[in-house]
This record gives sequence, structure tokens and C-alpha cells, in this order.
Amino acid sequence: MSARRRITDLSPAELSAFASAQHQRPFRGQQIYDWVMGRGVCTTSAMSDLSKPLREALDAEFDCSAPRVLWSGDSASGTEKAFLQLSDAQGDGVEAVLIMEGERTTACISSQAGCPVACVFCASGVLGLRRNLTRGEILDQFIAVRERAQALGRRVSNIVVMGMGEPMLNYSAVVEALDVIHDPKGGGIGARHITISTVGLEKGVRRLTEEGKPYTLAFSLHAPNDELRRKLVPFAAAMDIDAMVQAAGAYLDGTGREVTFEYVLLDGVNASAADAHELAQRLRGVRGTVNLIPYNENPGFTWKRPPAQQVDQFAEILRSGGVKVSVRKRKGHRILAACGQLRLQEMQRAQ
Repeated sequence: MSARRRITDLSPAELSAFASAQHQRPFRGQQIYDWVMGRGVCTTSAMSDLSKPLREALDAEFDCSAPRVLWSGDSASGTEKAFLQLSDAQGDGVEAVLIMEGERTTACISSQAGCPVACVFCASGVLGLRRNLTRGEILDQFIAVRERAQALGRRVSNIVVMGMGEPMLNYSAVVEALDVIHDPKGGGIGARHITISTVGLEKGVRRLTEEGKPYTLAFSLHAPNDELRRKLVPFAAAMDIDAMVQAAGAYLDGTGREVTFEYVLLDGVNASAADAHELAQRLRGVRGTVNLIPYNENPGFTWKRPPAQQVDQFAEILRSGGVKVSVRKRKGHRILAACGQLRLQEMQRAQ
């Protein structure tokens, strides 16, 4: 990482302490925070209500530059994808996606550069894990996507940590960033409109439950049984399905929030009527929603999305079994909007 911390890494308390160290009144720290998180301005030259010495001190101590952002858009599906350059690695970066549908505008952000989980259908893990992102690098994604949304006449209404990486392996940075995004003086996004997606790491899930933060918890399920799930999600630390079901109940009891079970549908793998019946039986009586995600086909991967009729049949079988279901619409396939696709392309270009 850069030797200097990103200005987005600093909390209001840290900024106030920095202002005091510069012989400024502590409220100057809140002014800096308002510029950075409230208005999305990192460059100090624009912070017009700060003294020149304080701005110069910020530039000397912290990285106050805006990250380089490469945007690609798919107007047909209302999707925009950003590739944000990391300051410590030429060519490497992280991805964020802006999804616009009706009045909802969702920002999907990443928690790690790369991913160690290596789900077999996902491009995020192809290059392995580079490192955890800092709180500031996570917030940089939010700032970039919020600015893009505003330019399009939209307001970000929902946040999902479903991009590259496993959030529970970077718990502190992720939750600290989400608390800023939730802060009325920061991102101003309601907690119930913020989702954290995980393959199910017991320590992180338990900690999130105990802290009682009312964010939505989503489990990456992808299979109706543990044998198939271990093939699709080959990560030893991931909970088995029974443990996830128990954790879902505990999360509901602790926060009042039902969980979501993410299920990527892969043709010929986990999308048959028999798979649907097995999944319905496994989740019978569980309070939560299965979010069916027809696979976003990936260059270089052999996996295929099932036909629309098969997706509808799968959903109907679950509903008939008493399971709540939502089906994600296809978004951004023209711009490599699935997790890790754009980063993999950019890294291959840089080599």
C-alpha cells in the first residue's frame, strides 16, 4: 500500500486530532470529514473553508488524491462499472458496480483485491488474493459510484458488499466503512439498505450478530447440499448449510433482520427441478429469502446460465415449498459486470 494513509481512511475523531495537532480548533476535523464523505471531495485545493496551512499539512501527511477510475457503461441494462486503480500496484485495482433499476440505485462494492475463496464460477479468485482493502479504499469506491450516480441524476439508495473478496476476512475495515456510509453526515444510507454477502465464516458472522448492526446479511449458498456446495465453493472455512441455517436464526433473533441466501444458477449443475425440490426441503421453515441469480457468463469460463423457463420453474418450486424467492434480472453482461471480470481483463492487458 501507499506509505501515506488515504484521507478516506480517517475517522472524524482522527481528523479532529490532526487539526488540533496543527493548532487548529477540533471542529476543523469535522469540516474535513464533511468535504470528503459528505461532498466526495478529497483534493484539498477545493476545501475553501480551511486555511492554507491546514490544507498543506493534509497534503503532506495523507494521500489526498482522487483514485484513477475507468468507467464502462451498459445503457441497455442501466449498469455502470468502475475499475479503481490501487495506489500500490501498477495495473491492479478493484471493482465497483452501479445498478439502476426503477427508483432503486444500488452500488456493489468490493472488500478485497482479489479473493481467496475461489468459487469455481467467479473471476474474482482467478488471480488469487492480493490483499485486504483499507477502510478508505472501500469508501473510495462508494464516493466514485455516488458521484457517477449524481451525474446521471440518480441517488445511491442501496449498498451491497458483494463485489470482489470475502468481507468477513476483512471485517473491521468493511464494517467501519459501512458505518461511514450509514452515517447521516457520511453516505446517509439507511442500515436496512446495506447488505454484506459472505460464504459463511463463523467468526465474522457471529461478531456481526453480537454487535447487533441491522445490516442485511446474505449467505452465498449456491447449492442444495453440502457435497455440491464444496465443489462450487472450495473454501474449507465456509460454514456447512445446517450451520448457515442456524446462524440465520441467530441473526434474526439478534437484529430483527431476515437473511438472504444467494444462489447462482448454473445450467446443468445446480438448476434442475430436483435441485429446487431439495433446496426447498432444506430451507423449509427458515425465515429468509432465496435470491436466484442466473449466471452472468464469463469469458474463459465454461459455465452457462439456464434458460429463462428453467429459472422460472426453479423459482416456482421454491415458492410452492414455502420459500420466499426473488430473481435477479440480468445486468451488465456487456460490460463484464460480474465479480472480477473487469479486473481480470485489465490485469491481462497490463501483463
